[in-house]
Amino acid sequence: MSLTFLLLLVIALVVIIGIVTKKLDILTYSTDRNGKQVPNGVRWKPLTFIFFACIAALLQPMNYDVISVGHKGLLINLLGDKRGASDTEEVSGVVFYNKYTQEIQEIPLDQRHIEYPESIIVAKGGFPCPIKPSFNYSVKESTAADMFTNLRSTYKKGGLEAIQEGWLNNAIIGAINDVANRHSIDYLFNNRETYEAEILSEVNKRIGKWFLVSQLKTNIQPPKAIRQSIEDKATADADAIKAEAQARVAQADAQRKIQLAKGDSASIVIRAQADAKAISLKQQEITPTYVEYQRVLKWDGVMPATMLGSGSGTLLNLGK
Repeated sequence: MSLTFLLLLVIALVVIIGIVTKKLDILTYSTDRNGKQVPNGVRWKPLTFIFFACIAALLQPMNYDVISVGHKGLLINLLGDKRGASDTEEVSGVVFYNKYTQEIQEIPLDQRHIEYPESIIVAKGGFPCPIKPSFNYSVKESTAADMFTNLRSTYKKGGLEAIQEGWLNNAIIGAINDVANRHSIDYLFNNRETYEAEILSEVNKRIGKWFLVSQLKTNIQPPKAIRQSIEDKATADADAIKAEAQARVAQADAQRKIQLAKGDSASIVIRAQADAKAISLKQQEITPTYVEYQRVLKWDGVMPATMLGSGSGTLLNLGK
């Protein structure tokens, strides 16, 4: 709401109240046949005063503005030697100013997240790589006036949004491309964190005077041919790791079988040695008497039907 509108509103209210209370005589009255007073004209002096009051309200030079929280207010002198660049005053709260010779600009200080559309950069050796940069940024409060002075023409076209899409875009993409030109394509993808830290350092050199940039990500993608070679290399590495693991498993299994075979062989040898020892012991125990004894144990009590010789009435001849 401008100061001019407020003045016109006040004038309108004063006129309405004056007419209703009959303290502002604008109309002249006469008496008709029935004795009633009817308006028959106007008084030009009050009307002239109201007219010039409205003109004065419309043409008055003063205006006011309220600087919002989270913004940097700048009072710009439009009659400066450099069209305002030489006379910029920082203001806050409610500010009254001459709308013909001054203007108010509010610079947002909040942090903003930006995602640029895909573009192409070139790595060392001429390899093109697509990127989709994203980052957060904010205007430095201490240098907001200087930023406006230097980027005034862009800012007045569309505020910070115009700077984001123009000057800031060129600075960010230029920094990413310049850093990429220093390194091979393998370095960019094998050392992405270091690469993006270099970009952030380069960006701060270029725009750090006016802006604070953080969380910058290039989202860089390798070219199709390089991407295929990376995938092939990853597949080959995975296959090599798998083959090596399988070889270790096979070697462990072979070693296990060898150990089992050695155990089986040892068991056989031990059993053979035990059997041989038992046989040796048995051979030592066998005597003619022991043989005769074993025959008695196995005899069923039946005498043979044919005697081999007379005078032999017993089967065994024990201890002659």
